[in-house]
Amino acid sequence: MFSFELVPNSPLWKLEIIGSIAEDVGVDGIWLSEHPDNRSSILTACHLLKTFPRLWIGIGVLNPYMFHPLTIAQVAATLSEIAPKRVYIGIGAGDRTSLEKAGIKRAHPLKKVERCVKIVREILEKRFYQDEEIHLRLNFRPRSRVPIYVGAQGRRMLRLAGKIGDGVLVNHTNPDLLEFAVNEVKVGAEEANRRIDELDLAAYLTISMSEDESKALKTAAPYSAYIICGAGREFIERLGIDPKIVEDVRRILRIGDWIRLYQVLPPDYVKATAFIGGVEELKELVAKLFKLGYTQIVFGSPFGPRILKALKMIREVIKYFEEDINRE
Repeated sequence: MFSFELVPNSPLWKLEIIGSIAEDVGVDGIWLSEHPDNRSSILTACHLLKTFPRLWIGIGVLNPYMFHPLTIAQVAATLSEIAPKRVYIGIGAGDRTSLEKAGIKRAHPLKKVERCVKIVREILEKRFYQDEEIHLRLNFRPRSRVPIYVGAQGRRMLRLAGKIGDGVLVNHTNPDLLEFAVNEVKVGAEEANRRIDELDLAAYLTISMSEDESKALKTAAPYSAYIICGAGREFIERLGIDPKIVEDVRRILRIGDWIRLYQVLPPDYVKATAFIGGVEELKELVAKLFKLGYTQIVFGSPFGPRILKALKMIREVIKYFEEDINRE
């Protein structure tokens, strides 16, 4: 299965254009990322579900610091009335840098995500949830089941996703980290007596495609910066990233000094956290991910310095694998 990520930082009419291209390219659905400073992923999902009746729409991800579990369940159930069987909900800890800029401390992310998923699932399935702190009831029934994906990066969150998720959104692009992630999700699934094939394992890739590597790197740099600054210590150590540079980049992101970012962030760090290349290189990466056990490939922003050209390149990749499946 193939899907696109759309970041709601553009007007809805622009997102509609990319959505139309997504239909032509042949993806099955669209993931909308949620950031405090962009348009609402929830309202954008509502609009796109009405605009594109063939595509499913996922929100990836809503975090329990900004969204109460009842709100997430309410959103999921309401969207299922608009588009039964075409709504996916992602739940995760959220981007640390974005939350800090909003004055929100991301404390106890593992516990918060686990509890949030539990509450949302029970409300959607039973329309009722009660524990020692809360007593909640939903006064209407969802039109269809809404799968819950867990957004994960670090070891413990990946294992939790394997235990409780209907799917996993693995927020890595580096092949070694994507292999590491599969193994950790498997451990979590086994601990919960689940089979790994019960989960939709989605590689949520950061893509920047162009024949001009320098332009592709510059386009991907802000995305890589947020990935690096939101990552845990184990992630940083695995990629061999200098913690001092991480702190420098974090300060730059707070003030939005993009020119300074291009000077500070080494190209190798961008390549370690984003896909930089052309059609053949992307074919190789996707083939490797399918072999590792991934069942969904999410082609994520920024796509490339020239978006329309990058999307055409992605279409070549999708067509290649579709033809390969048909030959089998």
